[in-house]
Amino acid sequence: MSQESWRPSHPTTLFIPKARGGRAQRAVYLLLALCAAALYLAGEPLRPTARSLTSHVVALQIGLLLKGTCYLAEEIFHLQSRYHGSFWRALSACFPLRSHGPMLLVSGSAYMALLDGDEQPFSLHLGLASLCQLLILALGLHKPSAVEMSEMSETSKQNVAHGLAWSYYIGYLKIVLPRVKKSMEEFSRVNPNMLTCRATWKLHILVPLSCDVYDDLEKADSNIQYLTDLTETTLTRAGTKKRVYKHSIYAIRDEDNKV
Repeated sequence: MSQESWRPSHPTTLFIPKARGGRAQRAVYLLLALCAAALYLAGEPLRPTARSLTSHVVALQIGLLLKGTCYLAEEIFHLQSRYHGSFWRALSACFPLRSHGPMLLVSGSAYMALLDGDEQPFSLHLGLASLCQLLILALGLHKPSAVEMSEMSETSKQNVAHGLAWSYYIGYLKIVLPRVKKSMEEFSRVNPNMLTCRATWKLHILVPLSCDVYDDLEKADSNIQYLTDLTETTLTRAGTKKRVYKHSIYAIRDEDNKV
């Protein structure tokens, strides 16, 4: 078979995105150097320039604190489910203290030291900075762009997890779920005494917090009892002939030993 015969018909399938390089960070350094050179060539007095610079840095750090406070107002209601009941974990997740804490302390101290001779009081500067940052949060201007979200997923290797999740959905759930109801109806006709009340039929999709899943659910919980299997579904998928999809039926008993 020649190479041309198995080449994909769509040229776009050949373009697999490569990992991003450090060009964005290098662009930051370049723009930083250009801005510093422009300020130097402007010939402005050093003290007012330093005061304005530190005020902008303080405003940015105040914005991060305000954003973290808003997030914390929501996260305190999810301490048990998301942070194992630890308020400190929620606090650390909302406030990046290790990186922004020292920056806020240094920039705030420098700003207070350079504040002498300013006609406006410090409380006014603080109020205006807080107001501007809260307006940005209220208008949703702080949200990351699509490129930033993609880069964060790529850096943290979440693309692999997303790919596995989509593979599970497309290769399994999308195929199986539409056929589950029909399989249960067929099973109910053959076994009329087992699934008597159709209103109580429920589909449980177990999503574990870890990969430690019991092979035998009856060993995991004595209230779970294996009954039988549904009718097998046989399909040809992704080059595999007569692929079999098989599902089991379990009886779950409550505290009153009712199924």
